[in-house]
Amino acid sequence: MTKTSWADEVDEQEVPSPEVINNPDGTRTVIEYRLNEDGKKVKSTRRIKNKVVEEHVNRAVAERKKWAKFGAERGAAPGPNIATTTVGEVILLRLSQYAAQQKQQELEAQQQKEQEKSLTAKSSRILCRNCRGEHFTARCPYKDTLVPIEEITGAANAAEPGSSQAEGDKGANSYVPPHLRAGAKAMDSAHERRDENPTVRITNLSGNTQDDDVKQLCRPFGPIARAYVAMDRATQMCKGFAFVSFYDHSSAEEAIAKLNGHGFDHLILNVEWANSGGK
Repeated sequence: MTKTSWADEVDEQEVPSPEVINNPDGTRTVIEYRLNEDGKKVKSTRRIKNKVVEEHVNRAVAERKKWAKFGAERGAAPGPNIATTTVGEVILLRLSQYAAQQKQQELEAQQQKEQEKSLTAKSSRILCRNCRGEHFTARCPYKDTLVPIEEITGAANAAEPGSSQAEGDKGANSYVPPHLRAGAKAMDSAHERRDENPTVRITNLSGNTQDDDVKQLCRPFGPIARAYVAMDRATQMCKGFAFVSFYDHSSAEEAIAKLNGHGFDHLILNVEWANSGGK
């Protein structure tokens, strides 16, 4: 029995080098050998065909590709070398022709929403019957001083003593107020029931006017009972008028005499009595 050498066993396990065969049709056949998991030789054959792909580039780019390389790449083949050059991804930028039109449509939609919001705020605002401010009449700070518009316009239509309504001649189902019934005592008028503090009305105020500004303006003429500046609920700015109540009638008269026609915040003020009862 012949004993084999360990060198012969190593030679048997060596893998042959790959073979490249150029075919007449322009293709190449590559034959490779490798060892599988069981230690057996495996032969793999691949046929490779080179295909030329045409690419349309800018003329200046094509001219730069023909330049001779220099430095460490001197004498290398044309084209980028993956060992020294990183080729970035080609990103095509396509600008939409409708971008400006879409932006204009969004701007118009936003303006329309703002207009609808302002119209809704105007239609749903609350208006006081006394001072025309944006609050409830019951919460008006001058409800004891000013006369409602309804009372002024309806004064001519008020029933006189001895009228058919006062005597209850319109029928048993018709309601007659107690003060208009026969034999009822005359009640005090609305002016007599209201606060007796003299109140002045200041108009032509700027939009930046606040309550403290009005108080500081009127404080030199005497002690102030209250001051109210009508503010816009939407913009939180002065609506152009204010009411100031004094404890003393002479202080209110002096304020009207001194402030009427007075310049305040680049505007000429108009100061008068808030109602005819203050005169």
